[in-house]
Amino acid sequence: MRHRHFLRLLLTSLLSLSILLTLAWTPFFFQAPAALAHAFVIGSDPVDGSTISTAPTTIRIFFNADISPASIAHVYAFAPGGPTGGRLVDGGRSTIPANNARELDTPLLSPSALPQGSYEVKWTAIAADDGHATHGLIGFNLGYSVTGLSGTPTLGPITSNILPQLNLQGVLAIMWEWLTSLALIFWIGIVIIESLLVLGVGASLDGGIIVSLKKQGRPLQWLCLSALLVGEIINLILRGALLTAALTLPGIDMAAIRQLVFETNYGHLWLIRMGLICLGLIFLWWTTRGQNKPHLPALQTRAGASPARTLQRSGLRSRIGYGRGLPPPWSSKRFSKLRQEVAEASADVEERGTVQEDAAKPDREAIEAPSSTQSSGNTGAINRAPTTVPRWHTLAWLILAGLVLLTIAFSADTAQLAQQQISAVVLNWLQLLAQAAWFGGAAYLGFVLLPLLPTIASDSHGELLVNVLRSYTPLLLAALGVLCISELFLIETTISDASQWLNDPYGRALLINILLLVLMLIFTGYSFFYLLPKLRRQMILLPVVNADLPVRRTRRSVLEQTESSLKRAMHILAIMGAFVLLCTAFMGFFAPPIVFPPLDTGAISSHPTNGQATQTQQVGNLSVSLEVAPAQADTSNTVIITLKDHSGTPVTDAHVRISTNMELMNMGTARKDLLAQDGSSTYVAVFSAGQAFSMAGSWDVTLSIQRPNSAPVQAQFVVTLQ
Repeated sequence: MRHRHFLRLLLTSLLSLSILLTLAWTPFFFQAPAALAHAFVIGSDPVDGSTISTAPTTIRIFFNADISPASIAHVYAFAPGGPTGGRLVDGGRSTIPANNARELDTPLLSPSALPQGSYEVKWTAIAADDGHATHGLIGFNLGYSVTGLSGTPTLGPITSNILPQLNLQGVLAIMWEWLTSLALIFWIGIVIIESLLVLGVGASLDGGIIVSLKKQGRPLQWLCLSALLVGEIINLILRGALLTAALTLPGIDMAAIRQLVFETNYGHLWLIRMGLICLGLIFLWWTTRGQNKPHLPALQTRAGASPARTLQRSGLRSRIGYGRGLPPPWSSKRFSKLRQEVAEASADVEERGTVQEDAAKPDREAIEAPSSTQSSGNTGAINRAPTTVPRWHTLAWLILAGLVLLTIAFSADTAQLAQQQISAVVLNWLQLLAQAAWFGGAAYLGFVLLPLLPTIASDSHGELLVNVLRSYTPLLLAALGVLCISELFLIETTISDASQWLNDPYGRALLINILLLVLMLIFTGYSFFYLLPKLRRQMILLPVVNADLPVRRTRRSVLEQTESSLKRAMHILAIMGAFVLLCTAFMGFFAPPIVFPPLDTGAISSHPTNGQATQTQQVGNLSVSLEVAPAQADTSNTVIITLKDHSGTPVTDAHVRISTNMELMNMGTARKDLLAQDGSSTYVAVFSAGQAFSMAGSWDVTLSIQRPNSAPVQAQFVVTLQ
């Protein structure tokens, strides 16, 4: 009962956490942030496609995700009479500012050394969290264009980013990612089902049955963990190859792989994951080392045979020289222990006595042919193999599997969210656990448990199967709930336009993924809400009829047909689960569609009034004034806010939150909370260089104002920095 209580507590905790995460990610309660994946350009200074009059000192590129220090950009100038491939005008290696991990700065030569004409910026970035390499091209003109470009500012994936291509390296990366996911999900499925056998239904089972099932699953665990270890290494090599190709270098650059491992969060988590997998292999060897040693054979006592003759037939006398006039090998501790075990076996047989001849004749052949699956019922049998599984082994396997999945959750796409990152990691971790419980559990049931049960427990395998599936059903329902939540979140945060379902490779893979999950839900409902109750009814009716009657044989045949249907359903679920993982590998390679805000080219070419001018808005019963000084990029800026009520009385008791972001591109939101000082109606926020207003152009300044006993109000201003 304690084990069932532990299982119920675990399932309740998972369901409660899923409900909380549902509320956290539902758009009705909170605005779901946009999902990010890889590192794509969302803006640059100078703007892609623009024409400027003054040579910049630094080219700045802005990404939608944190990038690794291994990211780099090169700038080429195309001037009349210059090289056809352009002249390299970098003034130094690209760097990432300390205050913005999503910005890549490349210094240029002195402005006097920069010719007028066209410029190209070739960049390669490595996402710090998922380790994927991306690359692209940014162009601008200094004074005029020599390449015939119009100089119209553009912003989007067509010009700034070269999206992932499904070439040979891309196909290999997808397939190895898929095979690694298959090994991981199947291994954790084995761990989960075996944990249910030990913690959920172990009290009602013979310990020998559980040991036999775990013994059959042991080679599969070796296979899965070994495949996972090799797959992780190959995945790292393939990512290094993609990075090398982005850098236009031949072959596979080992420096690129070293950068992936030691200069990205993905590489750090990869090292931890490899250590956990190696720990799993060591733990698997340690828990099975004693079971791999040869045990004493079961001593079968024939009718009328003496115990001494039985021992002689077993071959133990001839192997250790005992009883043939030879002295026992006292110098060997191992042989001494074996001699002691043989003596104990002989004494055990002597106590049982000789089997009567007339009782043994009908079953003489059965007694002479020992059965490996029924050894516990043999007369005089000695079975030194363990008959129980330590529960702490099961808990250790569950913890190890959870930690491996946690390292993957931290390096997944949703972990790059700027807001609610911990919730995204937990949701992704629960999604991986749910996939393992559903896909991996179905594979283990269909390909391992159902075929083995009739041979391990021929008389009670139906009852055992019903108990296992009954304990598995609550866990399966929790997994289905988590997957539904995660899929809704995925759709909400990645698909912003209906056309992306068919026009974008990520959208097509996500659509197929959803259709497969719907089919899996149908087969799951058929298996656990139709076949399982049917199997339970047939098990109840089977013992009612005498074993010798034809009706019982008919009912057993029907029971076997139901088990066969259940096994086929598990096979179908496992195969569809494998294709779901293949779709996930495609989605991870292509990344969600990039959505850029509409670009106002007039805002770039025009020069609005200075941001120092005070702007005033009437919001509710408040008069809100805002001033930014000195309203210049790359320097410290002070935002001054003044509040008055409808009668002109200064407001000194408000709580003001200020948020800034650029209009044309997402430069990351900077926030500050302000309170009035010394009874003044003026609220002041100071943003250091790079903290906000890091680029010339139009910026949105949003003010959220909360007064005691009043409804909150919001005001938005547009400030242009020179």
